[in-house]
Amino acid sequence: MKKHAITAIDIEVLFRLKQGDESAFDAVYWKYNSWVFNFIYSLLYDKSLAEDLTQNVFLKIWEKRATIDPELGFDAYLFAIARNLVYKETEKRLESEQLTFTFEGRARETDSLTEENIDAESLREYIDALIEQLPLSRKQIFLLSRRQHLSNKEIADRLSVSEKTVETQIYRALRFIKQKLSEESNLAVLILVMIKGC
Repeated sequence: MKKHAITAIDIEVLFRLKQGDESAFDAVYWKYNSWVFNFIYSLLYDKSLAEDLTQNVFLKIWEKRATIDPELGFDAYLFAIARNLVYKETEKRLESEQLTFTFEGRARETDSLTEENIDAESLREYIDALIEQLPLSRKQIFLLSRRQHLSNKEIADRLSVSEKTVETQIYRALRFIKQKLSEESNLAVLILVMIKGC
């Protein structure tokens, strides 16, 4: 039985990725994307969540590209990131279930959720503004995915494009939004509060 169904990435591609070469990143993305998705899906059994976390794995790869050591095993590095995101998601779900139960029990005793709702609405408005800055086709694909909850295949069929194009556009939209959010220190704090309060 094969342990891996994919050959190692060319070390020259990793050196170019480390230097910020987007074409090298695309090569890494298309080589490992389905592999990472299947790994995450096998742990969570949630297709939509697995798709989101797969995108986040590659966001991390791009953000941490300068720390990549092409001489070391990239596969292990990639899947360590994927595994950690799965662990964090699992912890967040457990914490969310516990907090939801607590909030339901105190719903009639406090109005603290009002402020949280205002913060959440402010963040949604800011994200909406960022989405408006996306190129038209990227915005359309992103909204079909995140607002209408269509699968990548459904979007590809509707727009007569390939699924790879859909995946790439969603990834680039997420990377843009995350980068803009990280540039806003106040929003970064707000996001942290929201994550802990989900």
